[in-house]
Amino acid sequence: MLTKIARRLVEHNSSPPVEELKKAAVLLALSDADDPELLYTLRSSKMSSHGGEVSFPGGMYELEDESLEQTALRESYEETGLNSQDVRILGTLDTTVSRFNVSVTPYVGVVPVDTDLNSDSDEIDACFKVPLSFFLEDKRHRNDFIERGDESFFMPVYKYDSFIIWGLTAMITVNFLNLTLDAGIDLQGKGRG
Repeated sequence: MLTKIARRLVEHNSSPPVEELKKAAVLLALSDADDPELLYTLRSSKMSSHGGEVSFPGGMYELEDESLEQTALRESYEETGLNSQDVRILGTLDTTVSRFNVSVTPYVGVVPVDTDLNSDSDEIDACFKVPLSFFLEDKRHRNDFIERGDESFFMPVYKYDSFIIWGLTAMITVNFLNLTLDAGIDLQGKGRG
């Protein structure tokens, strides 16, 4: 599965960051396993931005960062303790603009299955992993109706254990699955569950 993901990312010509907007980067960290797992965080409810929400490790670009890739790796380390030397970057997904007009570039990387993570950061309350096989079943908790400019669609919302994966995080997850694994997750409100 990881071989197919890596090949698709190499073949894909990702849309670049939107120059005139603030920039951020997130890391889709995949465990190196037969059924790879995606790493998510639960942001601290004390955070002024996105408190209590599920997200990928990541954050805003800072002037010290040499690149958005470094932003994703730095923020992942700050939030989860994930060491950048343990991450093999495979490529990027299309940049997505958040509802707060931030240009978010997702990086996809592979980490050892036994990587130590922590939830000691002030920014997060928990780290958790979700098997890709869970998403490929497309059993949705609900669908959120989204209108962006001239387009409207239904964004899947997934519940894994007690965690709700929705919004931009769900959108990036679905884009990743459709691009790299031909998941066929449609945005017309249907699901398999």
